[in-house]
Amino acid sequence: MRLGDIAKKSSLKLKMISEEELVDLHKVLLLMLDDLIEICKRNNLHFILIGGSAIGALRDKGFIPWDDDIDIAMPRRDFEKLYKIIKKQYSFKYSMLHPQDKENYGRILPKIRLKGTEYKTILEYDLNESGIFIDIYTIENIPDSKIKKWGQGIICMFMGFALSCRRMAKGYKIFKNYQNGISFKVKALIGCILSFGSIEKWAIWTDYWYSWCKDENSKYVGIPADDFHYFGEIYKRSEFCSYKEIKFEGRNCLIPSNYDAYLKRRYGEYMTPPDMDHHDRNCYLVYNLGKYKKEI
Repeated sequence: MRLGDIAKKSSLKLKMISEEELVDLHKVLLLMLDDLIEICKRNNLHFILIGGSAIGALRDKGFIPWDDDIDIAMPRRDFEKLYKIIKKQYSFKYSMLHPQDKENYGRILPKIRLKGTEYKTILEYDLNESGIFIDIYTIENIPDSKIKKWGQGIICMFMGFALSCRRMAKGYKIFKNYQNGISFKVKALIGCILSFGSIEKWAIWTDYWYSWCKDENSKYVGIPADDFHYFGEIYKRSEFCSYKEIKFEGRNCLIPSNYDAYLKRRYGEYMTPPDMDHHDRNCYLVYNLGKYKKEI
């Protein structure tokens, strides 16, 4: 279903982002990216562009025209260090949502949010914090032992599925108007059965299993929180955790050294721009740049 149809059918007050709003949002995201680059450089931390942001850097030298966010990934160890640094030194400007720490988060994907701004999508209808955000995917260690890898993988797949079911059960009244298929109803039912654990608890349990392997010299790494889940997001450490420098809107950023194989595996011929008719504008519940409207 196209986003415009979702906006019309949803019981929430959704609006489609305008071209002007998207341009301004990109400018604020770049202010955040500049800070993130500086913080990581100062503390010897690394992040890479992934997904649509990696494609944008290669194909468009920056944002894909319709993108409303920046997707990055960090080794788990670097992410945990960044989390502590932000909380201790930059809490006046940023907040970080961590599945192990934040009340009323209940998501597995960490975010860094800019205080004094508001940008809430439909998937965040129940969040208290709504600042403009950058998603941070954690790069996890994958065990070398086949038994441990399959054991962890099966548990991670179950935990991620269970968390998704719990979220569908919680948001059933919100999403039923445009997700009325049998799979949605079944997952919502399973979510009700799993209600012995809160969504926040399921997120904590899931994050624990995603980060279970502590061997930072293992042959493989993965991003189990990404679209293809545990078994579809496994990469050679030597290729995914070695980097190539690339420009993103004039900034020096990093992508995996095996970016071509990584992106083709996920998107096919990623350098060929898709038909713009197949891309609707993003929708939001709240949009407010605050004081940053005057700074961009």
